[in-house]
Amino acid sequence: MLGVAWILSTLGMVAGVNDLYLLGLFPLEGAWRGGAGQVVAVDMALAEVNAREDILPGYRLNLIWNNTKCDPGIGVDIMYKNLISPPTKVMIIGAACSIVSQATAQASHLWNMVQMSYISVSPALSDKSRFPRFFRANTPDVDVNPAIVDIFKQFGWSSIATIHQSYELFSAPIADLIKRMKEANITIVRSEIISSTPQIQVENLKTNDVRIIVGSFYADMAQQVFCHAYKVGLYGPKVVWVINGWYETAWWKVANPLMDCTEEQLAEAIEGYWAVDRIYQNPRGEKALSGLTPAEFLDQFAARTTPDMPGLRFGPMTYDTTWAICLALNGTLTDLMNNGSSKGLEDFDYSDDDLGMLLLDNTRRVNFLGIRGQFRFNEKGDMVSLYRVDRLQNSKIDMVGLYDANLQTDVKIEWLVDSAPVVWNGDKVPKDSVQVIRKLERLPLPMYICICALAGLGIVLSCLFLAFNVLFRKIKIVKMSSPRLNNLILIGCLLLYSTVFLHDMTSTVVSAICKAKVLFLVIGFSMAFGALFAKTWRVHYIFTNATKQKKILTDTQLFVMVGALVGLNSTVVVVWNLVDPVVVVNKDLIPQVDEAHDRETRGYVETCESPNQMYFLATLFGIQGILLLLGTFLAWETRKVKVEGLNDSKMIGVCIYNVVVLSVLGVTVSMAMGDKISLNYCLSSLVVITATTVTQCLIIVPKITAYKQNKTKVGDDDVGTGTTRAPTTVNTHLAPPTATDARVAALQAQVQERDKMILVLNTEVRQLKGQLEEANTMNKTDSTTNDPTDVHASQVRLDSKPAEEMNNTGAVTDTIKADTQVDPDTENKTTTNVID
Repeated sequence: MLGVAWILSTLGMVAGVNDLYLLGLFPLEGAWRGGAGQVVAVDMALAEVNAREDILPGYRLNLIWNNTKCDPGIGVDIMYKNLISPPTKVMIIGAACSIVSQATAQASHLWNMVQMSYISVSPALSDKSRFPRFFRANTPDVDVNPAIVDIFKQFGWSSIATIHQSYELFSAPIADLIKRMKEANITIVRSEIISSTPQIQVENLKTNDVRIIVGSFYADMAQQVFCHAYKVGLYGPKVVWVINGWYETAWWKVANPLMDCTEEQLAEAIEGYWAVDRIYQNPRGEKALSGLTPAEFLDQFAARTTPDMPGLRFGPMTYDTTWAICLALNGTLTDLMNNGSSKGLEDFDYSDDDLGMLLLDNTRRVNFLGIRGQFRFNEKGDMVSLYRVDRLQNSKIDMVGLYDANLQTDVKIEWLVDSAPVVWNGDKVPKDSVQVIRKLERLPLPMYICICALAGLGIVLSCLFLAFNVLFRKIKIVKMSSPRLNNLILIGCLLLYSTVFLHDMTSTVVSAICKAKVLFLVIGFSMAFGALFAKTWRVHYIFTNATKQKKILTDTQLFVMVGALVGLNSTVVVVWNLVDPVVVVNKDLIPQVDEAHDRETRGYVETCESPNQMYFLATLFGIQGILLLLGTFLAWETRKVKVEGLNDSKMIGVCIYNVVVLSVLGVTVSMAMGDKISLNYCLSSLVVITATTVTQCLIIVPKITAYKQNKTKVGDDDVGTGTTRAPTTVNTHLAPPTATDARVAALQAQVQERDKMILVLNTEVRQLKGQLEEANTMNKTDSTTNDPTDVHASQVRLDSKPAEEMNNTGAVTDTIKADTQVDPDTENKTTTNVID
């Protein structure tokens, strides 16, 4: 760069000063009106360069600046008018607003012009196919995204939401940020786009309970966003906002008619926000090529501006941009001299491709130490720069870190813990979301063991009852109660007990266990109560059909009845599993929130369900309900049968009452408990255990008690009635003993009851005969006519016995004859005894 002066002095060339003109595009009004301060920075740089003899000797740089009003149309119009009007401009400095830079840079290269912006940040300007000769001293907003991602990594934030205005200036950086976050395995919870007012978008963020939010919008829109955030409560120590860093200092204090929040409310809402911005001055304080340190430049710049001028923070960037243009021109001049060209910079015109290309190449090679630090361009024409990480702490923006892409660490941020440490509320880093803990609620193992132990005791009891029933099946009290059907009842009870064990204690529930549990419940209930009611049906059949021609109800027939019931219920279950199979479903419980630690425990239980299970359950409940109603009817009909060991009507009534009450109680409480798996399992298991235990005890225990009391021996005919009547011989060889034992025993007991009544009647007849004989003797003595009154009275007493009892006696006798094939001689003997 200093070679030009040396060459000129060596050759002894003395020439006059040539004026070179720069076209400046600055916004003095409009969306951003910080151009006035940038003009001051350009003037400072040009004055310093023009005063130096080692840079552009023989040339004087001049600035022709214009007000673009941050409007692309106005900017293009100004550029066009200046390019077609003298003097010739060698380079363009500007614009500030990205939309103006995009509009002008798409056309400026057609005039072989190199254009350099001082603060435009749109990522689109990095596209060299659209803007081949555009450079900028600022970096695009997408370049701050690696620093933002590193902030997330540093504090362990992995759930992020975004909100931005619907301009390319903001949508492109957000799109790039989302891509980078996905590569870093960071989840994007929400991405809101603001087209007019941000109220709906802010409310959506609040509804989704987002904690870490990246916002990209203009400063005036930022005020509206934070105003709505204040209203909905989307701020505070648990919420972190990351926004653009290029806003003006105290941007929230600027009056904005589009919002209705006070300055204090905005200050409260934005407290603690983060921002990543470019470095505007060298943090090391080194002296720049201009000879000024950052502090000295700021002092001179402040002396030429007023504090109320917008955009003053960008002064160092504009100052360095001007120096970069001067050095690019100086490099071009040096190349011309070294190549022996007769051309000078003053010979540049818009059609000179060679000089335009030489100027472009020297711009690419610019590399110097400026007020901001080392100044150079990358392959996209963007400046390579450090980034500052800022945070608003105690209403003051602190630079808490520096991002340097050249650092060989995962997080390329150098935290300034000594000068400006990050201050968290309560010294606690906020979480990116409420920590959700998914917890599978399982049945406590001790409870499962205890309930299974109770079911095990019930199984042992069933086995003991089963052993008693088998070992003492020939004892009359056991034989009369249909021992084989009792065995079926006990097997059903065993199945019911086994359902308590069918609860999966592993990590996941298996639907097969649920299916097996339903099947065992249905089959067990059908066998237990089906066999119980079948016994009662036989008793009902015997004592309500006192005809001479009877059909014998064998155990085989009763087994068929029970089998049909089991088959019906099993068919419903099988069809259920085929048509509407049961699957494992996770049901969420009421979450438990720990506000202090931002922790939410979401428990869930695994249940077996099917979409149409209510229809199949209703069918099964209906079948069992009909079965219970039938049992109730049979128990009522046979309530007057008073044969010990034969009639279980009272016990059946108690069993039905027990099952119905426990079932209703269990279903009601289970529905009230909802998805509390421990209580549901405990309750349902206790209902099954209690109902099953009570049922089998009511049926079997009376038999055991009677056996102990009567000391019945195998083969005894006497049932303990205490009668002295001669035994009745019954021919039982016409039917298998196992099929008619209960019926024969019942008829024998009924005959013995009627024998008692006949003995009483015979006694009364004898008394009446004695009275008649006395009356006859008295009549003979008195020689008077017999008075029929006494005879009639006696006849009345004889006939006053209930006809029903006499008829029943005859019916029982006829039944014995019909069902047991009694021998005629035995019948005659019995009749003679009765008459005598």
